[in-house]
Amino acid sequence: MAHRQAMAALVAALGLAPAAGAETIRLSLKEAVARALSDGTAARIASERIDASRYQAHQARAALLPQVGVETVGTNQSINFQEFGLVIPGFPTIIPPFSFLDAHARIALDVVDVAARRRYEAAVSGVSVSMAEREQTENDVMAAVATLYVALQRAEASVGAARANVELFSKLRDLAEDQRQAGVATRLDSTRAEVALSRQRQALLLAQNRREDARLALLHAAGADQALEVELTDPLEERSDTAPSVEDALRTAREERPDLRALAQRLHAAGLATEAEKAERLPRLGFQFQGGYSGFHFNEMFWTRSVSAFLAIPVFTGGRTAARIAEADSVSRELRLEQIETDRKVEEDVRRALLAWQSARERVRVARESERLAGEELEFARDRFSDGLSSSIEVDNAQTSLVQAQEDRIGALADEAQSRFDLARATGRIRELVSGS
Repeated sequence: MAHRQAMAALVAALGLAPAAGAETIRLSLKEAVARALSDGTAARIASERIDASRYQAHQARAALLPQVGVETVGTNQSINFQEFGLVIPGFPTIIPPFSFLDAHARIALDVVDVAARRRYEAAVSGVSVSMAEREQTENDVMAAVATLYVALQRAEASVGAARANVELFSKLRDLAEDQRQAGVATRLDSTRAEVALSRQRQALLLAQNRREDARLALLHAAGADQALEVELTDPLEERSDTAPSVEDALRTAREERPDLRALAQRLHAAGLATEAEKAERLPRLGFQFQGGYSGFHFNEMFWTRSVSAFLAIPVFTGGRTAARIAEADSVSRELRLEQIETDRKVEEDVRRALLAWQSARERVRVARESERLAGEELEFARDRFSDGLSSSIEVDNAQTSLVQAQEDRIGALADEAQSRFDLARATGRIRELVSGS
């Protein structure tokens, strides 16, 4: 009892235990992801970029619509003819101040402007790019939260195993002490048991510290108050999911990965931008109407109008158009190369994730069996020590084997869970996996 009280005091002193009365939230993986998407900054920034793309498309569309303006001017002025070098004998040099009113409306429309239409289409495609990039950002957020969730699951499992080991090793320490007092064991045996118990207490403190680090990281990613205590509702357990074939996984990735869709949209937008630059060499046809009232007095204003059409044909731009076309072509070539590289990376991601998942599942099976055998070994060693047939060295070795087997099983389960999420992210199915968890 004294040992337990000392350990609790040390945990509290190190700040490894939650504060008394701290509010606890129950979090499933789905809820943690939902919090991160709603309160986290990364997804919100991606949404703002979509809005910015839409506004850019609206600006490009404005060039295709009529431009209407109204202007009213009231002028009071005098004229000095000498300013214009005009002096007529018998006429005054200065015209006294007079007022003039002018109110007119102007309507202008580019009837044929291929370049403006292509720029608008490219801007609309940019909205699709931003939407695909937001989806990619959300997938990254989901994968990151899933990783932090698994880390906390692993840390909590380690804390549970460490606590159980402290209880077990306390009993073994008591057994060694009883054996020493009975004259069956030596002082070395009881000291060895005390040292093993001390190691497990240290392991528990380290596990609790890692658990607190994982808790803070998960709360940060979820945008929650980091003073909250967390209770995970999704257990770290072995699953029986069937791994897809490499061909199916690659086909799914090429269909579902948002980064591939974003690249395809960017390439399409770059093609439209190139067409827009080439269209700058084409004639542009426009129409303009202006009409209004003007006169020296408000009650003496007269209607005037002007209707005009124009045809603008670029002849020589100093090489500017050719340079912009070459620049747009270069951007398209760069995107094609990036698309090839991304496709290779997608295939590598999928193959690596599949290998990691298959390896982790096999490790879980082996680790589970190893833990069972280590438990049996410790039980046999304890019985032999109780019967005076062996020394505490066998018990100590069996304890070490059990602790290692437990760590291996927890690590394999965590790696198996992590590899599932890595595969889902690699194939573009992370949203589906998280929603169904």
